[in-house]
Amino acid sequence: MGLVYKILDGVSRAYNKLLLMPSLRRSFAACGKNVTLGRRSEIAGAGNIYMGHDVYLGPGATLLTTRAKIHIGDYVMSGPNLTVITGDHRTDILDRPMMELTDEDKLPDNDQDVVIGNDVWMGSGVTILKGVHVSDHSVIAAGAVVTKDVEPEYSIWGGVPARMISMRPGFDEHE
Repeated sequence: MGLVYKILDGVSRAYNKLLLMPSLRRSFAACGKNVTLGRRSEIAGAGNIYMGHDVYLGPGATLLTTRAKIHIGDYVMSGPNLTVITGDHRTDILDRPMMELTDEDKLPDNDQDVVIGNDVWMGSGVTILKGVHVSDHSVIAAGAVVTKDVEPEYSIWGGVPARMISMRPGFDEHE
């Protein structure tokens, strides 16, 4: 059984590296060098996604956008199950089920760009919601739900909803 698993795993990795990733990179609005998306990732709206250089998004990453853009800077990494969502649904239309509302029913502020700066580390299970800007050199702790801008630079954020916990160690010497 172990040998069969190793063979299937090798085939899956080869498919991901040789066929899936090159085609996905071409479908992004922009894609730098050395971009890796972990297996089982889900991408919707690839034409609105801009990737910098040296980006690693762990297995199970989910990037969802319809109208707004997702900008990911250089030297960005995440643990497994990162979720970035640039929009939400209308909740003010009461005469139709929310599930029946379409993209055309959305208001302009229902979709907002997400910007993740350079040299950002996001832990496992981080969720970043519409309109958020993550400052350069920031860290977002595992399991955080980010609903507002992550600032200043070199800050560490965590929690639900995320809030600033501290500055990165050594920040004082960096100034």
